[in-house]
Amino acid sequence: MATKTDKKNVIRQEIIDSASIYSQKLAGKAFLYVYRDEYFEVSFPIDHFLHLTGVETKLSARDFYKNAKRAKLTNSQFYFDARHPYANAKKKLPCLKRLPELTSNIICILKDMQTVTIIYKLSVTNLEFTLGLIENIDSKGNKINDFFLPMSLRVEDSSVEKSNGGEVVDYIFSKDASVAEYDVLLFEDDQKTIPKSVWHMINKKFYNDLNG
Repeated sequence: MATKTDKKNVIRQEIIDSASIYSQKLAGKAFLYVYRDEYFEVSFPIDHFLHLTGVETKLSARDFYKNAKRAKLTNSQFYFDARHPYANAKKKLPCLKRLPELTSNIICILKDMQTVTIIYKLSVTNLEFTLGLIENIDSKGNKINDFFLPMSLRVEDSSVEKSNGGEVVDYIFSKDASVAEYDVLLFEDDQKTIPKSVWHMINKKFYNDLNG
């Protein structure tokens, strides 16, 4: 039978593996989600990784991520409590490793998903797990930019029921966060055409190549 230490070792390794994937696939990139004529952008800051793991720590969110990314996170640097129980982390972490699937596959965009503590204006889900997104605002509530940021990873099948309707994504583009225009297509509904509302956000040569 697994001991508490054995269980914590497994969680620690899951966090380390998740940080590696987050670093390679998500951090430093921006993603553009398009549905009908509407769109929104998402980025994945390194200090939001902790929110998605389901564990608690006394480290800063940035240091927690850095230690995990470097595989230097120790069992004493994270813990579980009533708000962040072991069972929750065990359930979340396999989905956290799969988080890039929400940037490269068909997904559903949910509006006003309600949880016990917050209503997420936008969320994205593959119906197995859901990523709740928040606006990028400062401590005074002022908007920093138009990006949405990951805040909650929920593993449940009731997210759609708890939201105010959903839309299936038509396109997902990505770019390096250091460049101005999107130049990678990760997902498309080949029955749709790219709406004029996002033409100004897509690299012109790339757009022309996409359209033959």
